[in-house]
Amino acid sequence: MREHWQLPVAASALLLSPEFVFLQRRECVVRLLIEADDGTPKAISIQFSGVESCKCTFLTSCTAEMFKLAYGKLISIESPWLTEVRGTGRKDQATIDALQHFMITFDDGPCYEIICRSWTVND
Repeated sequence: MREHWQLPVAASALLLSPEFVFLQRRECVVRLLIEADDGTPKAISIQFSGVESCKCTFLTSCTAEMFKLAYGKLISIESPWLTEVRGTGRKDQATIDALQHFMITFDDGPCYEIICRSWTVND
């Protein structure tokens, strides 16, 4: 497991529930709204590129491990799911090598998991 990014506020302090949006060209984004230091709302988005697969697990199906590992932070993990995605379809070796399994969990869920090539945070 590797931690890549952490929310600048407690995960319980989001002003709205996270929004997951599919974009064009195999991209998706998790949009968040937090309260900035001056008290105004501040938008943050985590964008994923080269998406191969993704899933969303809501609270009633989240595991304790999802909260323990990825609560309020973006992590990457090695997983059987990642191995499966790397081995299916027709991908070149560079794509296979670049794929990572990312996970982030929020208060009351959901837990978002994305297998993709890269990610960025815009705030």
